[in-house]
Amino acid sequence: MTEYTSGNTLGFLLADDARLYRQAFERAVAENGHGLTPGEVRTLGHAMRYSGSRQAILAERMGIEPMTLSAYLDRLEARQLIRREVDRTDRRAKIIHPTESAVKLMREIAPTFQRVYDEATRGLDPDDMRVCVKVLMALRSNLTSDPELLGSMEPLTAEELTGRPVL
Repeated sequence: MTEYTSGNTLGFLLADDARLYRQAFERAVAENGHGLTPGEVRTLGHAMRYSGSRQAILAERMGIEPMTLSAYLDRLEARQLIRREVDRTDRRAKIIHPTESAVKLMREIAPTFQRVYDEATRGLDPDDMRVCVKVLMALRSNLTSDPELLGSMEPLTAEELTGRPVL
């Protein structure tokens, strides 16, 4: 039986691994982010994953302040990587859509994301990774009521992982 200490509890491991993964991601983006900051890349990834979402919802899903997101979106819009449109149901709200240029750029950056993923999963058995992803998805499902995050409980295939950004 595993003896739990402050360094190997589930919460600590999840938080620490997320922190380390994010640091590796930010280093990789700084080196090859095509002139985008890590925050802008994360924002673009979320805009692509949740295309058609309100700006406020994107901020909530990213866990950042709406004003921080607004600054990222301003810069992405200036580079013509996203477009904002007024929400027809609430004229005060903005809906975010990635552009074709964003899709092209993210495809160019995808090998960078894959290198971070490969580094993080080096030496891990693919079957163990599938189980790990299923467990993480179940944890997320237990902790959210967001229908976009609940989605399918099936983990992504390797082809799906390499064909889109792993953020």
